[in-house]
Amino acid sequence: MILIYTLMLMFLGTISFFIGRRVAGLEKKYTRTAAEAEKLVLKQTMLRQGNSGNAKVDAAENAKRQFLLGQLVQKRDRLEDKHASWQAFADKFNGFVARLREWKGRKLPYTMGALDVSAALYLIDYFGVGQYINFQNMVQMVTTLME
Repeated sequence: MILIYTLMLMFLGTISFFIGRRVAGLEKKYTRTAAEAEKLVLKQTMLRQGNSGNAKVDAAENAKRQFLLGQLVQKRDRLEDKHASWQAFADKFNGFVARLREWKGRKLPYTMGALDVSAALYLIDYFGVGQYINFQNMVQMVTTLME
């Protein structure tokens, strides 16, 4: 009787699952990128030259390291923003689904049940099986079974 309501909740639950997987994937990418940037920062601080005047600093290597660090920081920030927006969307969507689930036993499921019945009656009429599926045939079948 509540077929449409149940199917709707199953569909929204599936969408919620996929949104959650997207959020988890973005979180994993963000964590990996942040760890990589942190590792590059630690590596850079470990390679600093001492106070010795004869130690030569490779300017090209230093510039390359700074460029890579800048790219990683930009990627990390983009992933952080994307993760935050998807997380906010997932929270709103899950709240919407939770509110729909709380409507169990209220107007919406009964409305969907009425739509179920009307759709079933339409299909019975459309496929022309109304002459076989009717109340008189059902009563006659039940009385013959009870005899």
